[in-house]
This record gives sequence, structure tokens and C-alpha cells, in this order.
Amino acid sequence: MTTGCFVICEDDSAVSLSLAAQAVRMSAGHGGEVSVVVLHGEGKGFAVCGISHIYVLGLPEEYGDETELAVHLADWFSDRRPGMILANATVRLRALMPVMAARLGCGLTADCTGLEMLEDGSLLQVRPALGGNVTASIVSRTWPQMATVRPGIFPEVCGYNAGTVGMGTGSHGDEIVKTERLQFDLRPLVKCLAFHKSEKRNTLSGAGIIVAGGAGIGSREGFALLEKLAGRLGGCLGATRSAVNLGYAPYSCQIGQTGQVVRPGLYLAVGISGAVQHLAGMSGAGTVIAINSDRHAPIFDYADYGLVGDWKRIVEQLLENQIFNSGRGDTDEL
Repeated sequence: MTTGCFVICEDDSAVSLSLAAQAVRMSAGHGGEVSVVVLHGEGKGFAVCGISHIYVLGLPEEYGDETELAVHLADWFSDRRPGMILANATVRLRALMPVMAARLGCGLTADCTGLEMLEDGSLLQVRPALGGNVTASIVSRTWPQMATVRPGIFPEVCGYNAGTVGMGTGSHGDEIVKTERLQFDLRPLVKCLAFHKSEKRNTLSGAGIIVAGGAGIGSREGFALLEKLAGRLGGCLGATRSAVNLGYAPYSCQIGQTGQVVRPGLYLAVGISGAVQHLAGMSGAGTVIAINSDRHAPIFDYADYGLVGDWKRIVEQLLENQIFNSGRGDTDEL
């Protein structure tokens, strides 16, 4: 049986490190090493993850031929026979991984929200299915086992230090992290003419504070009020799937099994009932404050703080005072 795990990452950002660290945790006790292939930069931050090897491609940011790159990587992997190949489900890696899977002749589970290593070394892959109404647990019948994971689903890695490893070898505790530069004869058929980063002030995936609304908000105007509160707090606007389906908020705000996975320090859930599908997307939040007119709403079982009352009145008070007056574990009526 093939062994070892490779994690393909665009860079050594926080979401890349968290996936690499999860691969190390899963592989512990199974005797397999974890290596990282990083597309851009030197990958120095991965030294804190406990991996055994860093392979650096050093591609320019404007490189745009994922199909050509996938062919080269697939041929390179076929010589090494890994047990698993993982990647975050970013725009670029979502284009790369299916081509690799096709060339390697194996399956691919996309947009996983959970990964677990079974006793026999098989990878249990969890993802939403049937429009998010059910959660599917999948085990691949082909090897290597390949999966993409929603960014941010695993906890961030502490102790990041971009200067801990260089070309050749680096250290992680008493272990040596080997670093090697890959040389591919890349002749892209696609040329990237320009590369523009998003001008958005904040993104949900990295937001420290999120103000999220559900169908109970009732209108786009209501979400505009929530967005104003989010801006006042220096955070981002979020929404449930039902609110997005009703047209109250754009899909870019959707949090849950069929949306984004977030880990803010503060999550303000306004007019959200607390469906399991939504909780799956914000379960990593530090502190959860729920506002709902129904004191029996399931969200209160999950929240650290609760306010029962008219959401609009409460939000307007917060905009005036910017003070939360509730005790941990309590539900106050307003």
C-alpha cells in the first residue's frame, strides 16, 4: 500500500499551515511522513508544522496555466506513490487537483469540511451533499486518496516564524525539515496578462469579528443595518443560506456547509435559528452572541451570550452604545 501524505499549498499563509498541521496530526501513529509542495514563495513558515519535507516550486504570482502544472505534478507524484494528496479548495487549487486526479487515475473528494484517518490508513472525507441537506462520509477506493478542503476549517497554527527554515535544511524542535526546489520544464499555453487583488476591505475567512444574519432579518434593508454594525465593530457581514436564498445578502456572505467556514474571535448571530448546517461553518468561533425573538431557538444552546427580543431594536441600541450588557451563559430579555 502507498504511504505518506503530500499537501499542495499556494503559499505559507495561515490557512495553508493549518491544513499541513492537520495532515501531521492525522498521520501521527500511522508511520507516514507529511511533505508540502508550495507553489509560491519559499515556504519557510511550514517549519512549525512538524512536516518532514518542503518542496518549493517558486512560481511567479502571475503564472496561470494550472493544467500544465497539474500534468507535471501528477507525473512527479506517480514516482513517489503517496497515500494522500491534500489541498485547500482555493480557486487555483480547485483547478489543479481535478486534472491531477484524472492523470493519476484516481478519485477526488472536493470541498471537504472534515478529514479523519481510519485505523487501516484510509482517509475518511466528510463533505455536504444534496444541496447541503445531508453530510456524506466518503472513503476512496483508489490511491492516492485525494481531497480538497474548505480553507479555514482547521485551527490556525501557533508559533509561525517566517525565518525558521531555508534552502537545504531547517529545524522544527529537534527534527530536521528538508527543503528542496523542484525544477519543471514549464511551457505555459496560457498567459496571465494582469493580476489584480481584491479591493475588499475585509474577507470573511480572516475576519476577527463577524455580524451574521438569518432569514429572520426579513429584508435587504435589515442586512444593511447589520452591515453598518459590522463596520462599526471593524468586522464583516455574514449570512445564513436561507437569507442568501431569499436575496437578503450575496452568496459571498454565506456561512455554513454550503458557504464559507469561519473562525472569528467574536460571532454575533442575529435572527439565526441555529440549524446544524450553519453551525458547521462557524463552530470555530471564539465567543458567540445570539440575538433572537424566540427564546427557544437552538442557537441559544450554542451561544455564550444570548439576547431575547426584537433584533432591530437591539442592533440600534448597539449602534448607539457599542456595549454588550449580558452575562456569560445567560439569556437576557429586552
